[in-house]
Amino acid sequence: MTWGKRRAIVITVVVLFFAAIIWAALRPRKLLLGKSVLVMDVNGDIEDQAPLSALGALTGSTPTVLHDYVNALDSARSDSRITGLVVRIGPLSGGWAKIEELRQHLLEFRTSGKPNVCYLGYDGVGNPEYYLASACSQVWLVPTNPLSITGMMAQALFLRGTLDKLKVVPEVYHIAEFKTAYNTYTEKKFTPAHREEVEGVLNGVFNQYLTDTAEARGIDRSKFQSLVASGPFSGSEAVRDGLVDRLAYWDQVQGYFRERGGWNPVSLSDYENYERVPGRSGGPRIAVVYATGEIASGDSGTSPTSGTVMGGDTIAAALRSARKDDGVRAIVLRVDSGGGSVVASEVIRREVELAETRKPVVVSMADLAASGGYWISAPAAKIVAEPDTETGSIGVLAGKMNLAGLYSLLGLSTDSVATSDNATLFSDQQNFTPAQAAYIQKSLQETYQTFTQTVAADRHMSVEAIDQIAKGRVWTGTQAKQLGLVDYLGGLDRAIAVAKQLANIPAREPVSIERLPRQKSLFEQLLQLEENQLSGRTPSLEGVLQHVVGRMAPVQARVPYVLHIR
Repeated sequence: MTWGKRRAIVITVVVLFFAAIIWAALRPRKLLLGKSVLVMDVNGDIEDQAPLSALGALTGSTPTVLHDYVNALDSARSDSRITGLVVRIGPLSGGWAKIEELRQHLLEFRTSGKPNVCYLGYDGVGNPEYYLASACSQVWLVPTNPLSITGMMAQALFLRGTLDKLKVVPEVYHIAEFKTAYNTYTEKKFTPAHREEVEGVLNGVFNQYLTDTAEARGIDRSKFQSLVASGPFSGSEAVRDGLVDRLAYWDQVQGYFRERGGWNPVSLSDYENYERVPGRSGGPRIAVVYATGEIASGDSGTSPTSGTVMGGDTIAAALRSARKDDGVRAIVLRVDSGGGSVVASEVIRREVELAETRKPVVVSMADLAASGGYWISAPAAKIVAEPDTETGSIGVLAGKMNLAGLYSLLGLSTDSVATSDNATLFSDQQNFTPAQAAYIQKSLQETYQTFTQTVAADRHMSVEAIDQIAKGRVWTGTQAKQLGLVDYLGGLDRAIAVAKQLANIPAREPVSIERLPRQKSLFEQLLQLEENQLSGRTPSLEGVLQHVVGRMAPVQARVPYVLHIR
């Protein structure tokens, strides 16, 4: 791109940016009318942190994240202008813990006595969607929409058969037997340890689902379990068995609220822009540091293959900033990660440890806080997890893919010159030599020993006790609490309450939440894009092949698998 074109683009963007600022400043502030009904749409993956977006920075629009839903529900519960709530639930993806957290706030809204309806008007009403809907006083279903609640299934994908066809040879070492992250590449089905681990997590999630949903619907748990085993249900069957309250259309939802005071709908985004209820902010400051995505060295960002990337330097800087800010009374580290680089994890862990010397640090675990995600959590004063959080996975692994066969299949060839035997350690054109394999195993053993010793010291347990519950195994939040890896069950609000207690802030005193790391400005994002272009960071054929078959790297603390529970 020529300098003239780049200059024209920058000028255009700057003009649009300032136009957006002026428009936002001059836009008249709306007043929320009385007898309003808050209408929330919940679907897809409930994100913890908004992804980076240059367009969003320009327009001021960002995707709805979990704390947007939660804050709106908590505010609306005591807002006299809000007389009711409708939650329109579409197909949900992602983990169970954030659904669980949002559901808890729906239950709390329910205690207000205001009419509230969870409306199931979209295809794909299964276990996650119904679990969330059960938190409302009323669950309504479109008449032709089946209620597809059934027993649960956990499924993992295995690529070994495909790799064999592509002549790709995976060579992986791990500690210990439950550290099965790369079974995706080395196996064609569950190993006995892998199956035992998955069954443990699945049964934990399923039991929580049965208990919570049966209680919310006022159905005996054993009866509800029998109903789930006999699902799916037609609409009329769902009403007959007390699973939903009514078959209805959207116009009937509106009529229901008109009969109870009026139908003046306000969307979640509009509600956030209206004048807020007085007394919702101010007070002592608590920093919430979001640690989301695969852990890697360097700065946070996004990757086309890995999604959100948690940069060790970015999160460490956010923790350091909160530590040095005397106005911040406590820190909550919000973790949603299956781990990644051991080096980057240790960089973050060190900053958690340093922050603990100055002020309380409490970890709040979202869907996933395992392996490297647990590594960075362990030094905190207290750890809070949802019952369905996947955590633990205290173990390590390393390996590589031998692509020589694939290169030959494609008619490609390579040649190399090395100054020593170990110069080829992570070459993708050969297997590990016996000496190299011995080095990898030694390195893994030392890292695993460091991991278990660190966790034992941080959790005030013996190394032997940690080793018994480590071995790379993933646990649910409920199981982890029983084992001593977690202190409390609950969501972000529970973690903030614990942080207030540790910081000697009265429980009823409101606090001001400072969310870190701060979103990059449009100008910063444009600079980063320009830097990437100038540095020539374009994908090579080798890079593409590595992404296709799954990149392996030096010692990793990574969650054992990608598991989909429905």
